[in-house]
Amino acid sequence: MKESGFEKRVRRGVSQLRGLDIADELQVEIVSELIERKLTGVEIVQRVYGLGRYEEGFNSCYTRTRRALKRLESKGLVATSVLGKEKPYRLTDIAAINLARIGGEREQTGIVSRSDLLFYLATFVLAAPIASIGAGLWRPEDPWIAGLYACFFYLLGVSTSRVTQAVRRVL
Repeated sequence: MKESGFEKRVRRGVSQLRGLDIADELQVEIVSELIERKLTGVEIVQRVYGLGRYEEGFNSCYTRTRRALKRLESKGLVATSVLGKEKPYRLTDIAAINLARIGGEREQTGIVSRSDLLFYLATFVLAAPIASIGAGLWRPEDPWIAGLYACFFYLLGVSTSRVTQAVRRVL
């Protein structure tokens, strides 16, 4: 199969990714194979190791590949469908974005951005006074309490939206 220019560039630079934390050559090979299409664990073993399902050594290679896939999944780089017998693996959106940035000037994208962290922190900071109001330390009649509640619930909504977006990038 003939590779496109993009696929060649990605294959050349995939081992140099700083932000993706790809640990070993097997993970690099798995990511390289998943650039083109979705593959099951068996298909990945066949492509990477050249072993068929009933050949000697297939089971140990399959186990090694499954461990590498689980590590990549835990980093948010690879995902699989929840349902179905044959579960093909694919690259996540965040992995595809970072692979497209190989050799570029822009930094790799993390799952959670700095602005997201700022919203999470502000939400937690406002949660403490809200909890203390519930504990009876302040009177709910004070006029600034309504503003505090409004700010907290606004930030809670924004934070929830940002968490949902981050989860969607890795699923």
